[in-house]
Amino acid sequence: MSKSQNRDSESREIPVEEVSEFSVSGDKLLHQRIAEKAYELYECRGCCHGQDLDDWLEAERLVLAEIELQTDKAAGNPQSEPERRKKN
Repeated sequence: MSKSQNRDSESREIPVEEVSEFSVSGDKLLHQRIAEKAYELYECRGCCHGQDLDDWLEAERLVLAEIELQTDKAAGNPQSEPERRKKN
């Protein structure tokens, strides 16, 4: 590699996505909501240990579906998830 090629590659900056305070706090809030929902599922199963991963994954699915529904309503698209699935 020549000196000019090396110099050019050194001067290029790699764009880095900015992480805002909102996204970090949003991630914490999402994590908290999923954790609370997973604990609810655990309690509904009679506090039986050994299915924490299943509870977490189900809670994650439920919370994300709830957020999607809220986002659709806020965007003026009140169509529910079951109705969308029927059309697809």
